[in-house]
Amino acid sequence: MEIIKEESEDMKIEDTFRVKREDTEEQTELNEKEDNVQHEKYNFMPGEKSFSSTQTEKTSQKRAQKTPFTCKQCGNSFINKPNLKNHMRIHTGEKPYKCSQCEKSFTYKQHLNDHKRIHTGEKPFTCKLCGKSFIRKSNLNNHMQIHTGEKPFTCQQCGKSFISKSNLKYHMISHTGEKPYTCSQCGKSFKHKQHLDVHMRIHTGEKPFTCQQCGKSFTRTGHLKKHMNIHTREKLFTCDQSRDK
Repeated sequence: MEIIKEESEDMKIEDTFRVKREDTEEQTELNEKEDNVQHEKYNFMPGEKSFSSTQTEKTSQKRAQKTPFTCKQCGNSFINKPNLKNHMRIHTGEKPYKCSQCEKSFTYKQHLNDHKRIHTGEKPFTCKLCGKSFIRKSNLNNHMQIHTGEKPFTCQQCGKSFISKSNLKYHMISHTGEKPYTCSQCGKSFKHKQHLDVHMRIHTGEKPFTCQQCGKSFTRTGHLKKHMNIHTREKLFTCDQSRDK
């Protein structure tokens, strides 16, 4: 009887350990399942970086991939190599696009196309309010402020306002008296670059503005306009003579 009793107690102890072991194994399995669920929910495995950190890195990588071409001189980035190459001309001073009529050079092809309209007289950008036409779209945009009355650029010294930033910059020289544009041939200085450009034609002999009626050329567009009055008067005179007959 004592042997049976001892065996019975041994069985109870064994059963107790077995139950505890099974409970422990079940808890371990539950913990592993919960871990797996958490990993699946946030899309990362143990030892990997968090979801938000990974997404941030991916976004940064995408941005870097979108603008992989960076200027080593100023840090500006571009989506392709040709754009970077065009940008580099700002630093090198290269002007590969030359006007066939006046030999003036430009950094960008679009600037050359805009310039050619000076010679052709083409003005494709027209104001819908007054009908005035312009060579460049930016000139039309500036002109539109005449109708709106908007003058967003104000001189801090005298309070005068202007429709464009370039006009304000042009005006500021009247306060400083600065003449930053100097002729390399005679040393004469000018307040504005366009005045230097016109002056240089004295040395080069360039006359880019040509009368379409008689072929005479001029250094300035204003001179051409004055010259055109000769032809206008000739027409008026001819008309008057025919009327008298």
